[in-house]
Amino acid sequence: MTPSYRPGVKWGSLDGCLPGFVTDSMREALPLLDRKLKGFADPDAVLTGVETRSSSPVRIERDGGCQSNLAGLYPCGEGAGYAGGIMSAAVDGMRCAEALIEEKILRLR
Repeated sequence: MTPSYRPGVKWGSLDGCLPGFVTDSMREALPLLDRKLKGFADPDAVLTGVETRSSSPVRIERDGGCQSNLAGLYPCGEGAGYAGGIMSAAVDGMRCAEALIEEKILRLR
């Protein structure tokens, strides 16, 4: 199968970049998941990328109301430099949504 990932890929084995307990678990889990989601573990499937624990190296500044210096722009989550994973990104997104709602309520008063 040809990967659709635009920047391109470098073919390799996950054994070289992940610990054995992870690759062993994946080898065991993928066929089990395929039983529930037929085609998930297709022999031609390509696994692209490895989830990392790195965060954005930049942070978009925002004020106490979660807005950037561009009014109406609420940078949030991992890409904006305010989270380090899926849960903290979700929490930060909720925080920004609440700030946006509060801003809209204040404007209506």
